Amino acid sequence: MPEALKGYPVLLHLKDKPVAVVGGGEVAARKVEHLLKAGARVLLISPELNPPLAQWHNAGDFDWRQSAYQRDMFRDYMPILVIAATDDERVNQTVAQDAHRIRALCNVANGSTDGSDFSNMAQIDQPPLTVALSTSGTSPALLRMLKAKLTADIGEEYSILADWLGAIRREARAAKGSQKHRQALYQAILDSAVLPLLRAGKTEEARQAFDRIVCAGIPS
Repeated sequence: MPEALKGYPVLLHLKDKPVAVVGGGEVAARKVEHLLKAGARVLLISPELNPPLAQWHNAGDFDWRQSAYQRDMFRDYMPILVIAATDDERVNQTVAQDAHRIRALCNVANGSTDGSDFSNMAQIDQPPLTVALSTSGTSPALLRMLKAKLTADIGEEYSILADWLGAIRREARAAKGSQKHRQALYQAILDSAVLPLLRAGKTEEARQAFDRIVCAGIPS
């Protein structure tokens, strides 16, 4: 058996899915921001909101229940995912217990994995690319260093190339070539001057080089 991991990394598809966040401070705001970007339907439970949360709520981005958390407040909303982000450990514990009673996944955002079903990972976004990093809680400092390094290395050129590759993927699948042929096509693009040209800001030249490889590589 392979060496055991401390978690199973996934990318959750939360578009239009009900999610609850308990807390109205800085930590809750970070969680809500990522959930909104993922398209989740967010219910936030907190007596007060910090300025970013208040701004998003005023824009109609999420529902707000203006209240301290009380037992079984999830029963009507039935979220599939819950984040406990208050500064009160007892409240966070209650939130986790209630989440588990309705079979929702829960994260207790207190820097540990106690009571949590999952841990959030450091994230680098270059849509459509998402790079997630974790040290399994062993070293936040190392995680910050790695994120900064990769953020500097993964520029907009990778995002542009990912879009181009995604656009030809369906066409390549519909062509007569085999999977091995398609893999060779993608590798030829990656090994070519396309990425260096994009990195140099020569987008038009990069596109021309990309199209030449695609035209030569996809059977008619």
